[in-house]
Amino acid sequence: MSAPIQFVVRKRKAKWLVHSNDLERSFSLQREAMLAAVRLANESGKNGKPSVVLFQKAKDQFEQIWTYGESPFPLTSSDLPDIPEAQETTQKLAHSGREDGAQ
Repeated sequence: MSAPIQFVVRKRKAKWLVHSNDLERSFSLQREAMLAAVRLANESGKNGKPSVVLFQKAKDQFEQIWTYGESPFPLTSSDLPDIPEAQETTQKLAHSGREDGAQ
């Protein structure tokens, strides 16, 4: 059995990306990107190519959030994990704008 095709959801600058091989799509919301990745992975699986959706939590840290043939499809609102936005975004917000120096 061949290795599954990976659809990776990650944040770059102000956009959420879905990346797989030579495919890259951008979204403004994390949840939109995750749902799109699952749809793409499901299509890949239906075409005979096993697939998984990974969420990039940090540079070298990924969480598998959906697997073709194991995870439900179509999804309901509770099927995807509730993953907080990348730590990078949280840190930028914490340091971005309080002129009085308060955190």
